[in-house]
Amino acid sequence: MPDNLNSIALNQYSARFTTTVLNEVYRSQDVVTGAGLLKLTPVRQVNLGILNRLFEEWKNNAEAFRSPYFDFSNEEVKSALEEFMNTASQHIAVKRADLEPLLSDSVKESLKLLLTPANYFEDKIRAVADAEFTHAKAEQLVKYTHIHRGIAEALLGRLTDSGSDSVYQTQAVSWLYEFKDNADLIDDTEQHLVLFAEIFPINISELKIQEAEKSVPQPPQPHKHESFFDSAFSQLEPSTARPVAPRAEPASAVIGEIVAKSNAGSSPERDSLNNRFKVEIPKPSEDKSYGTVPLKVENIAGSIPLGQRFMFVNQLFDRNSEHFDKAIYELDRVKSFEEAENLIWHRYASKYAWDVNGEAVTALLAIVKRKFA
Repeated sequence: MPDNLNSIALNQYSARFTTTVLNEVYRSQDVVTGAGLLKLTPVRQVNLGILNRLFEEWKNNAEAFRSPYFDFSNEEVKSALEEFMNTASQHIAVKRADLEPLLSDSVKESLKLLLTPANYFEDKIRAVADAEFTHAKAEQLVKYTHIHRGIAEALLGRLTDSGSDSVYQTQAVSWLYEFKDNADLIDDTEQHLVLFAEIFPINISELKIQEAEKSVPQPPQPHKHESFFDSAFSQLEPSTARPVAPRAEPASAVIGEIVAKSNAGSSPERDSLNNRFKVEIPKPSEDKSYGTVPLKVENIAGSIPLGQRFMFVNQLFDRNSEHFDKAIYELDRVKSFEEAENLIWHRYASKYAWDVNGEAVTALLAIVKRKFA
């Protein structure tokens, strides 16, 4: 499965799917009820995604009733509010303009779950800022997951077996990466694609980022840091509302310069992929940056001095230490330098828009190489 999807193609397909469904549903009615949402499309995951969004809105509305001027801890008030919210939930009535963004987002999210389950579940684990993955969140994840439900159940089971009501998000992510490739937990993709195609034909090759696309060298683009609100709302708005920003350049597009420099002056007989991306391990006498760090290291995590850790977190992982820890955990688990190199260039460099000629990237690559020396 690809690490990422073509966001432009994903938005286009979602818009067509959504328009097809809504044109049919609202042909003879002005609103859709809760029962109608349960069978809105043949793709159960899409329907569950809409219900999950309504559930979150329902909870937010309940919180909006609270006021510092009234005692909402009073049992009579609590009972009355619960009764009211439960009654309101039995009378769902959604107009087309309100359902359109919910359906569009749910289609996109369902395809991400189907095609890139590891990324989908990691996003769900890290969806809140409190750094904890709780039992309640795990149960909700299982409840609203139909595609690859086995992974959600495995996360809940691991949390239950831990004997704790919550764990740090990094711990939950490490569990995810232990069993994300377990075939017993993954659904057959084709059976779900057939259901999407019942509404609108789907071309899976258009949704995936192609390898040929990755191999074309492109000049590095300047990285622009957006606010959370800019990036969040660009994803939540339906694709028909405004043009979707083009996706970030693939990692190998920005490393073209490194490849060219590493090959400068060498023989023209350089057709193998291994030769193109090979980086020679520096000799001890040439390595001025690492002084007494031994050439061979047993694990990457234990070989990074505190000062370098700060540099990597701040310069490479947007000051997010959890993302840094996860990346190092993944790099320590691969079996070869080629696998590590693939993670570096095709996941981290692209995701965080690294300056591939910078000191931090060079330092990280040198440490990773030493594990496989």
